[in-house]
Amino acid sequence: MASSVESFALTPAERALFEALRRRGVRFLVVGMGAAVLEGAPVATQDIGIWFERLDDERIRDAAVDAGGFWISGFGSQPPGFGGAGLDRIDVVLTAHGLDRFDVEYASRLTHELEGVQLEVLPLERVIVSKRSLMRPKDVAQLPALEATLAVKRAP
Repeated sequence: MASSVESFALTPAERALFEALRRRGVRFLVVGMGAAVLEGAPVATQDIGIWFERLDDERIRDAAVDAGGFWISGFGSQPPGFGGAGLDRIDVVLTAHGLDRFDVEYASRLTHELEGVQLEVLPLERVIVSKRSLMRPKDVAQLPALEATLAVKRAP
């Protein structure tokens, strides 16, 4: 099943969360297959991977509240994440495999607008690097579509 930016609709809570994060100045990147969809790859994803500059930033909690949800900062084996109606697709990325430090990757980010919301996105080239470094079967299966999309984007 292919997806596209047009069919990658945000829930009202996701829209409110992204707007609140942006308004509060929280630096984050959409990564993984969510970034690939926003970059035009004909792929499917069930979540929106978000990589934060700092997970201990209190503004993340405040943004979650603004969106009608809550932020679990993580404890023990419980990873950090969002809770609340309409926020279940948000996947907080703890380790960006194969990538540089957040600030380095953030410097080469792209900005895409989705339903009126500005999102900072990891470029497709870097999504591919990350997927190659993981080499999970689901990542390997997506690589041909990602590489073909990149080739089209680079074509004169």
